[in-house]
Amino acid sequence: MGMVALALGTPLRGDDGTGPAIAEGLSMTIPGLEVIEAAELLPEHAEAVAKADGAFFLDASAVGAPGEVRAQLLLPRSAGAALLHALTPEEVLGLARALFGRAPPAALVTIAGKDFAFGEGLSAEVRRSLPEARQRVKELAESFTRSDPNDVRLSREP
Repeated sequence: MGMVALALGTPLRGDDGTGPAIAEGLSMTIPGLEVIEAAELLPEHAEAVAKADGAFFLDASAVGAPGEVRAQLLLPRSAGAALLHALTPEEVLGLARALFGRAPPAALVTIAGKDFAFGEGLSAEVRRSLPEARQRVKELAESFTRSDPNDVRLSREP
């Protein structure tokens, strides 16, 4: 099957382009990785997630110090009754399970942004954190191929 990375955001809003930036080059270091760029998560993404051996949601965060990398394992959750706009990663996993019978191991990897104003280009803080975020995705991908996908270190030890 392979793995899928949903690279979220738009490069036309500064650090909102973090998801696609994290995804750059990952398919060369993670065999079989399919990268899907999207401004937001939609129900249509559930099928790609359900077919994957592991799923990554790559995004910017408005929480944390600019440049801070965070990674967390995700669990499926039912989508709200009123699907008006974008879904959360957990809701996409829930739809994958409900509609296609499976939700693979999944993780959210984010970098805290500094500037989300209109304009192209990432802040220096986000650019400096891209290698660390890509390394976290690679470590998670390796953990998803082991017998226990929860056996992964999500944060760096001091």
